[in-house]
Amino acid sequence: MTAEPAEPAEPQSEPERPTRSVREGVAMSVLVLAVGSFSVIGASANAPLLSAALGLSEVGIGAIASVAYVGAMSSARVSGRITDRRGPAVVIIAGLVLMALGDGIALSAFHASVLYLGIVVLGLGYGAINPSTTVVSNPRSAKRRGLVMSVKQSGVPLGGVAAGAVIPSVGLAFGWRAAFGLALVLCLALALFVWLRGGYRARPPATRVAPRARGGRRLALPWGYTFGLLIAGVQVSMFAFTAVYLVDARGLSIARAGLGVSILLIGGVVGRLFWGWLSDVFFHQRLLVLQGAALLGAVSIALLVVAPDTVLPLVLVAIGVSSVGWNGVYIAAVAEAVEPHRMGAATGTSLALINFGAIVTPLLIGVLVSLTGSWSVGLLTLAALSVAASIVALVFSEPGPTPAVV
Repeated sequence: MTAEPAEPAEPQSEPERPTRSVREGVAMSVLVLAVGSFSVIGASANAPLLSAALGLSEVGIGAIASVAYVGAMSSARVSGRITDRRGPAVVIIAGLVLMALGDGIALSAFHASVLYLGIVVLGLGYGAINPSTTVVSNPRSAKRRGLVMSVKQSGVPLGGVAAGAVIPSVGLAFGWRAAFGLALVLCLALALFVWLRGGYRARPPATRVAPRARGGRRLALPWGYTFGLLIAGVQVSMFAFTAVYLVDARGLSIARAGLGVSILLIGGVVGRLFWGWLSDVFFHQRLLVLQGAALLGAVSIALLVVAPDTVLPLVLVAIGVSSVGWNGVYIAAVAEAVEPHRMGAATGTSLALINFGAIVTPLLIGVLVSLTGSWSVGLLTLAALSVAASIVALVFSEPGPTPAVV
């Protein structure tokens, strides 16, 4: 009697790598956003050398940032939906590779049109990494969400500070193409790290939901997205015009004006951490914290019109804390307004409108200042937009369950 042949052994599947901790996901997200911000802001930091090499006018220099935001606006919503379906890691890697491709096109440019093509591709990649880093950083507990998202978003101003410090020096020493090359290498190196490290996935939703707190409200979408559109326009306008305002209206030197922008950015880092912490202390009233940040921004920008030079640093810090520090709390509020499986799409939509505000508002302020010849009109308009954002957070809200506090 012959023995039956043994059944072939089933192939052993490679064990799945464990999901990375929230702490590691946040650290990676900060790094990704810092590298992305370094690449995007670094393109504008190269402006004097690009102007000399490619014959860019003042309008052409300003268009660098606008074109980047057009790219980011175009990809944010799509990348958010892909994140919900395929997970955040693949979108983060794709975004970093796209940014590297954009840097590569830009550094090869011998005509302004090729440069702008590279900046568009760079913006497409930048738009992709924002919703995906939000999903991979999301904690299960509402008592940590505001601060975690704010820490994550601090990568943006940190990357901007690094770009302002490094890119001009690299450009002067080795040429503007080398500056784009440095950003390219950083993007590819980080993409390789994320791919090799693996395990960056969306967090499972919390399993326990606390009862609704009295008076607790959440953002009502889609109209609630208007908050991000308005306040982001204010933020980017302050980035774009602060140095020019300090030189033209205040008579400061270019060096002191640049220091003023750095002070504003540092205030933004501090503000993101402060508002994030405060919104976690009062997590069931997160929208009130968001309103407070917008109103403080309105007051601070209005003070800039009348403040004497001796207190300018304090006013600029206050503007940074409020008009730049709102971001993490807003992202947390958007995340809590939808079901967990829709977080990527909701964040992507909010970022698309944020980028739209970043494109339109600086143009509006530039036209107002040009027509009136008054910086005060432009600044007071930004203060009014901050007040309008606060009203949006009040009007477009709805009662909702207190977010999970597991």
